[in-house]
Amino acid sequence: MLSVFDDETGGHGGDLARAAKLWNPDRGELVDFSSNINPLGPAPGLLDHLRIALPEIVSYPSPQAREFRERLAAFMGVPVERLIIGNGANELIHLLILWSRPQRVLVPSPSFSEYERAAVLAGARVERYSLPPGNEVDFDALGRKTGPGDLLVFCNPNNPTGMLSPRGGLSHLLETSAGKGASLMVDESFIPLTGRPEESLRDFQSEHLWVITSLTKLWSLPGLRLGCAVGPEKLTGAITRWGDPWRVNILAQKAGIYCLESKGYLEKSLALIKKEREFLTRGFLETGAFHVYEGSANYLLLRGLEAVFNVEDYQDYLARRGVLIRRADNFFGLDQRYFRIAVRTRPENLRLIRETEAYLKSGESKIKNGSAGGENR
Repeated sequence: MLSVFDDETGGHGGDLARAAKLWNPDRGELVDFSSNINPLGPAPGLLDHLRIALPEIVSYPSPQAREFRERLAAFMGVPVERLIIGNGANELIHLLILWSRPQRVLVPSPSFSEYERAAVLAGARVERYSLPPGNEVDFDALGRKTGPGDLLVFCNPNNPTGMLSPRGGLSHLLETSAGKGASLMVDESFIPLTGRPEESLRDFQSEHLWVITSLTKLWSLPGLRLGCAVGPEKLTGAITRWGDPWRVNILAQKAGIYCLESKGYLEKSLALIKKEREFLTRGFLETGAFHVYEGSANYLLLRGLEAVFNVEDYQDYLARRGVLIRRADNFFGLDQRYFRIAVRTRPENLRLIRETEAYLKSGESKIKNGSAGGENR
């Protein structure tokens, strides 16, 4: 059976062109549950705004996204000298690891694969630490793993589990690791979509801390790419001085400024995500075939309760019917029963649940009577 896991994407979701070629050549657009983007879509009026700005592509963009950087710093409540704008959060993860050149990078598992990919590219030794879905984090034990010159990466909320860790635990981890001469990089790409900004560490000032945020996911701009990092003023100044001055294209900068000025957009997004996350959770639990992990983000991690459940078969069944999910069996520590779904709009979420119910009743699922007959355990 064909797989969408390849070296080009590292197994990420959102590769719609390849998915359509494999499964859906004549059925129209795929409904994409594999990519965790704001389900509300771009801010109202943004596309018209960018059409007006399109002639400006004949000019160089503002170096270091100057105007957007200044406005974003004010919006986030951080000094502009501590802020770096990038071509998406992923570019900044790679940039910061390449710049710091740690000898050892500790990465969470299961979690976003780009931490390990960036570390390998930088020539660092990679060591995984376990963050099993559904388990609380032992910050004391994690701090003891660090040593001089290490970089410890933490994803909050974690991807794919959706678990949001408290600010207090992470601040303790920062204190412990910094005291041992290690640095901490916290990827907060999904915190803006949890409605829990108080858990962010972006206001902490430490020579040992970097905080990454994806604006791509927040504003539904995956094709434009936009992200930011907050770090020590001395290091951000050095990267600003020696790094690429035009990392962020002019349309992405225009889009960022426009989104910052959009009134009520974030509030509507958070309300939609909360309501639809609860709807999806109920819908999958009612099938009796899945465990749904409690999460705070705009996505859910699920596990088939029966050993015969195979996510490759399930993905194939859905994709041939125009619905794309994210297999999670290529996350280290997860097996063929795990998958992740984004929270989308009600009609789309209802379609996913109905197609799943049809799958469970079909012979392709290998699950007897269309139900695992189990509870959410």
